Amino acid sequence: MNLMRPIRRLFGSQPEMPFVIPGRSDADVRSAFLDRMARLENFVWLLNRMPAAVPPPLRLSPAIPSPDDQSLVKRVMAAYRRAVGSFIPAGGLWEGRALDLKKRIHDALAGDDTLSAAAVLRDPAASDFFWGFDAISSSPFGDPEPHELVVRRLNSQADWRELYALWLCDALISLSEAVGARRADYPEIDVDQTLAGRGKVFDVDGIIDEIEQEIGVQLDFPNPFPNELGLRCKRGIIGFRAIQSAYQGWRIAQLASHKPDFSVLEIGAGLGRTAYFARLFGVRNYTIVDIPLTNAAQGYFLGRTLGEHNVRLGGEQGNQSLRVVPGTDLQALDQTYDLVVNVDSWTEMPKDIALSYWNIARKTAPLVLSINHEFNPHTVRDLYKSGTGARVTRFAYPMRRGYIEEIISFAD
Repeated sequence: MNLMRPIRRLFGSQPEMPFVIPGRSDADVRSAFLDRMARLENFVWLLNRMPAAVPPPLRLSPAIPSPDDQSLVKRVMAAYRRAVGSFIPAGGLWEGRALDLKKRIHDALAGDDTLSAAAVLRDPAASDFFWGFDAISSSPFGDPEPHELVVRRLNSQADWRELYALWLCDALISLSEAVGARRADYPEIDVDQTLAGRGKVFDVDGIIDEIEQEIGVQLDFPNPFPNELGLRCKRGIIGFRAIQSAYQGWRIAQLASHKPDFSVLEIGAGLGRTAYFARLFGVRNYTIVDIPLTNAAQGYFLGRTLGEHNVRLGGEQGNQSLRVVPGTDLQALDQTYDLVVNVDSWTEMPKDIALSYWNIARKTAPLVLSINHEFNPHTVRDLYKSGTGARVTRFAYPMRRGYIEEIISFAD
C-alpha cells in the first residue's frame, strides 16, 4: 500500500494523544466529537459503533531475512504445475481473468526457476499476486488495494490510513463482543454518556487480553510477509483479514463442539487464514479447495506459519490432516465432512459455478457455514431456497456490515 502523506486529519496532529483532554469542558468534548463524526462522511456506515476512542497509527510488518523455505517453494511449484495442467477456467473474475491478470505470477510458479518463484511467494505486497483475496497486494490496474479503495470511495478527503485504522479497531471490538468478552455497545443513549471514560487512545493489547481470557486460547497473528498493514499488538501486526478469520475460526470451533475428529471442507479460502485460526482453536482436520493460483498462496502461507510438514498439497501423498487441493481434485476426494465453509466466495462466482459447488457441499456434509454479502445478482439463499430439507439460521454477520452469516443443515 502507498503510505502517502495525510490529506486531512480527523484526530489532530497527534493521534497518540487522548481525545478527552483534561481541562476541556463537556461541551467542548461533545462539539469536537460530533465534528469528527461529521468528517467521517459515508465511511461511518462501515462501523458497528460510535468511534469514541482514537485509533493508534498503522504499522507495517517487517521483512523476515532469508526464510528457510526452499523445500516448501519447490513443493508449491510442483503442486501448481500439476493443478494448472488440468485447470479449465470457468469464467468470472477469480477464474477466467486470474491467469490473464497475474501472468507474471503464473509464469514464475509454472517455471523451473525456484528463485523467481520464491521471490513472488515471499513478497506478495510487491505484486498483484494476492489481489482480490488478501490485502497484502498491489493492484493489477494501478488502483489502490480493494480495502483502501473502499475507504477512499466513502471518504475522499480524510487520510485513508486513519479511517482504515478506525475500521480495524471497530472490527476488533466486534470480535470481542462476538465471543462474549465484552458487552455489546448500546447506541440508544446520549452521546455525552457514550463519551464518558472512553475518549482515549484505543488499547489494542487490552482488547486482545480480554478476548484471550474469555476464549481460553492465546491468539497469534503471524506475519510471514513484509509490509502487511495493520494494528500493532504483542501478537503481531493485525490486518483486516486476520480479524475476520479469527472470528471465522472461532465459529468453526463452536460448531465442532470439541469433537476431536471434526472435519471441515472450505471452498474458496482466501489466503488460508481461517484454516490457520481453526487449527489454533483445535480444529485440525481441514481441507481447502480453490483455484491453482490461490492454492499456491495458501500452501506457502500455511507452510510458513504452521510448518510445511503439517500441510499436504495437491497431488502429494501423506497423512497430514491439513490439505490444500485444487478444485479439479474435489470430485476425487474420498471422504465426507462434518462442515462445509464458504466465506466471501459463492456470490462472487458465476451462478452455475456456485451452484455446482453448492451441490457438492450438499452431498459432502450435513452442515454448511456461509458468510457472504448479497450485493451481486445471486445470493446463497438462491442456492438453497429451491431445494428441500434445508434448515437455516440466518443473521447479520457481526464482523462486517452488509454480510450475512447462514448456518444451513439438512433433514436427510
